[in-house]
Amino acid sequence: MTEKKTVLITGGARGIGLATGREFLRRGWNVTIGDVDREEAEAQARASEGAMLALAMDVRDRTAIDEAFARSLDHWGRLDALVNNAGIQRHGPLETIPFADWNAVLDINLHGAFHCLQVAGRHMLAQGSGAIVNLASIAATRGAPGRAPYAVSKAAIVSLTKTAAVEWTERGVRVNAVAPGYVETDLVTSFVAAGRLDTAPMIARTPARRLARPEEIARAIAFLCSDDASYVSGHVLHVDGGFEADYGVPFFPPKQGA
Repeated sequence: MTEKKTVLITGGARGIGLATGREFLRRGWNVTIGDVDREEAEAQARASEGAMLALAMDVRDRTAIDEAFARSLDHWGRLDALVNNAGIQRHGPLETIPFADWNAVLDINLHGAFHCLQVAGRHMLAQGSGAIVNLASIAATRGAPGRAPYAVSKAAIVSLTKTAAVEWTERGVRVNAVAPGYVETDLVTSFVAAGRLDTAPMIARTPARRLARPEEIARAIAFLCSDDASYVSGHVLHVDGGFEADYGVPFFPPKQGA
């Protein structure tokens, strides 16, 4: 059995998931990335020179999840952390968005996270140790026009995180969530280039006045999985450049002499 700790990351072939995998590699962990895009995952694993294992994983398929976790355990000999990162969005007005789109988002963002949390949790509870980080969002606590399924799924992730933490922390398994703000992923960049997205309102609404880099989210995730967070469980860490804290109404000081 390897002495290096091992993390499994869902949706790990790109974006925040890939940045998180690289951050764990930098910290000396073994990394398994599961992704529905197996070719991209395998390309990233090859670039890691053997420290990253790529597996095909569709988080809607419980059998595939069971098989992926078993393969990761067989390969590395241990499982110390899970990062539930896989997620999608479907946009549309609440009054017209198709139920199929609603189901697609909930199947991956919520049900997929539940399946992976349960499979990892059973193993971790048996060994008496482990850390799980679920990806929430700033959308979990705000109304998100045009993104009802996504916002609802992330609000549910917050509740699932806290419930799991209350049930499992006493038995050695910590469960937390990271709630990113707006992140400059390759997908966002491509949308901007295609004229499908304007980042100016996002930046104006964020006190940091910029988007996050995926690496910044990754460092928060890695911290919550590390021994430095050994007394942190049931927490939702907002990595959002001050978005959640912002009152949203600007202050204009009174004019002198008024």
